[in-house]
Amino acid sequence: MNTRIVCIAGLLALTAGLGGCSSTPRWDARFGQAVRSALAAQVIDPAAVRNTRPVTGLDGKTAAAAQERYQHSAEAPAALAPLAIGGGVK
Repeated sequence: MNTRIVCIAGLLALTAGLGGCSSTPRWDARFGQAVRSALAAQVIDPAAVRNTRPVTGLDGKTAAAAQERYQHSAEAPAALAPLAIGGGVK
């Protein structure tokens, strides 16, 4: 009976020891690579953070008018066209 307890204890120790080992070293080495690749693909110009040139585009008056139009566009949305269900021409 003592040998049986020693054998079971040995198996439990071996199981606990192997539980810490990784069985996927190739996967672990590339963990998160897909996310990093997708993030890098979304960046148009990685060097843009070092660009100190001022942004050119709209003048202040035009930009303010565009912003004003945008703000008011959400206040009263355009009327929806009537929904025709079924409908073939007779």
